[in-house]
Amino acid sequence: MERKSLVLLGLGLVLIAVAIVLAVQFTPVPSTGPAATTMPTQATLRAPATLAPGDALTAVASSVQAALDRLDRDTATAAKALGPTAMTGNETRRILRDLPLGSPAVIDAAAVSKEGVMLTVEPAEYASAEGADIGAQEQVRRLRSTQQPVMSRVFRTVEGVNATDIEYPVVATSGQFNGSASLLIRPTVLLSMAVQEALTGKSAEVYVMDTDGLLLYDRDAAEVGRYAFSDPMYANNPELLAVAKRMAAEPQGTGSYTFAAEGSATPVRKEVAWTSVGLHGTQWRVVAANATPSA
Repeated sequence: MERKSLVLLGLGLVLIAVAIVLAVQFTPVPSTGPAATTMPTQATLRAPATLAPGDALTAVASSVQAALDRLDRDTATAAKALGPTAMTGNETRRILRDLPLGSPAVIDAAAVSKEGVMLTVEPAEYASAEGADIGAQEQVRRLRSTQQPVMSRVFRTVEGVNATDIEYPVVATSGQFNGSASLLIRPTVLLSMAVQEALTGKSAEVYVMDTDGLLLYDRDAAEVGRYAFSDPMYANNPELLAVAKRMAAEPQGTGSYTFAAEGSATPVRKEVAWTSVGLHGTQWRVVAANATPSA
């Protein structure tokens, strides 16, 4: 074969090879692996799983008690640190600022004299309360009498908010009682945070009542702040009132009553179980309910 023909033949073979390579590279190949799975355009939303009432009661009570215990320890630490101070001045302010003032559940912290006068208050937005005499408040009188830590019931404070007060006695280096460290908290906020933490990814009907019958927490915000023993919402339900009175008197128990379903006027039968949390003799009742259609 002539040289020219050989060259043309070789060039033709090269072009054919290049065409085959390009065809292989650019021909789509069906995938049989995970990448072939069509991704949904929107994630499927699932309703939270309902937690059994007994499990909900245990989880929520433990979470609430842990939250109270943390604040209690913080207040005790502040009271001990205030012992060598004059309860005023920069060092006192530093000690009060070490308390969890950034928590939404905390209102303010104060150094209170043995006569019941608020000497130093933090944060600065509540400085106007300095000099206020709170000696007549029940928890302050109780602390002065026993020189033991206290937690108050919910009351209207000189700061103009409804709150609960945790107080620890301050003992001077001489050993003498010198006043108290006070931490004001919003119970409803503390409870909302603790319940949310306990029920992450779960759903349960839970509410919290103090021993005066005040609803401190409920999934139905319309019920928070009502008194079970006197509010018109409950006045015509003697069965509910009887269970609420038992709750106030008994630290643990079970009961049942008929009441409207959450967010509805439809009556349901509620089986409830309750237990207690609290500090220094002041207790709250944590209640878990299981609702079934009323007969």
